[in-house]
Amino acid sequence: MMTLTATEAQQRAGSKTPLVLGHFVNARSANVGNGALTDGAEFLLREDLGRPLEFRREAWDDYSFGIKPFDQRFAGMINGLDAMIVGGAVAMNARPHYSNAGMRFDMPRDLWSEIKKPVVFYGLSYRHWRGQTYHHADKLAWTLKYILDRYDMILGLRNDGTREWLAETIGVEDERLRVVPDPGVFAIADTSHPYHEFDPDRRLNVLLAFNDEDWEGRYNVADRRTTVIQGLVRPIERMIEKWDANLIIVPHYFDDYRMAIDFVDRCRPQIAHQRMIASGLAGLRGSREFYGRYVKADMVISMRVHSMSPALGLGTPMIPLVTQDRMTMFLDDIGLRDLAVDAFDPDMPDRLEAAIDRTLADPDAVRRRFAAARASMRERARAFNAEVGKLIGIG
Repeated sequence: MMTLTATEAQQRAGSKTPLVLGHFVNARSANVGNGALTDGAEFLLREDLGRPLEFRREAWDDYSFGIKPFDQRFAGMINGLDAMIVGGAVAMNARPHYSNAGMRFDMPRDLWSEIKKPVVFYGLSYRHWRGQTYHHADKLAWTLKYILDRYDMILGLRNDGTREWLAETIGVEDERLRVVPDPGVFAIADTSHPYHEFDPDRRLNVLLAFNDEDWEGRYNVADRRTTVIQGLVRPIERMIEKWDANLIIVPHYFDDYRMAIDFVDRCRPQIAHQRMIASGLAGLRGSREFYGRYVKADMVISMRVHSMSPALGLGTPMIPLVTQDRMTMFLDDIGLRDLAVDAFDPDMPDRLEAAIDRTLADPDAVRRRFAAARASMRERARAFNAEVGKLIGIG
């Protein structure tokens, strides 16, 4: 394992030679949230570590789908770097084929000791539904304990209740489990592109981000999903007419088109035909352009984690329409729980109407709260990155 003397650490800290950091990210997925996570983490590390950094991205999804194996070559790749950053993905999702480590970083047990360079797990999260079997929970518990016991690894969990979920579902509780702000809060947006979806003749342009991933677990039964979709129609149509708004549906992944179609089918044809449009998918490569829409929008209605957190970080007024504990726990953590509208509340249409009116009537009040929450998370990220710096010998 890598060790540095105090003199060597000082020399490295003052050097202008770039540190070469691997970054294990979902590089090929069409889900644009991966761009928010990747850009956010790299922005934070570049700003805080005080050294030039060269990031070498490795596609995590190649390993998830068996295109590349977790093998000696993989361990050797890490050992050829100064350190490896394992991005803040949904790593713990109960898939039965993660039979080595119980999560998407599915390193066989006998290979962990082959890693000789620092590894930082930068804001891992979970996606698991109540009543769903978590396959290989014992393997996950072993892996987490192993990481925690390594002096050259840091395990950072996203501030969305992942730590609490691990205690409840996997039985892992340990004070060494760090909590790091969702890097997606620090997504980078590029507004230099023309956006044909924005209607200059309308007073407002509002984004709507659906979430239809894992719909069986998320909504439990089809009727519940239908109720949520139907409940959106009246407040959205009313918003369009009352506030002279143009609605831009912004799918983050393929599943969202399914929900968008079901929603549009229930809207009045004239409203759907004249006052709604949708953007396309972006993935990691197009994420900065995609999130440029968030900067230009007057408001966002967010059913997705990485619609909610980038909107917050970019300072765009946003209503979280929550369908999972991860969203609620994130809002709890940053003191914004009162902004949430529960998608499953029988009074959701009325509550959403009220939230829309409140937000659009005083958007600056929301922006001020978002700015304060972002500043607090920035300080927490800086403290975590100080630990990362010490781990890789530049603190």
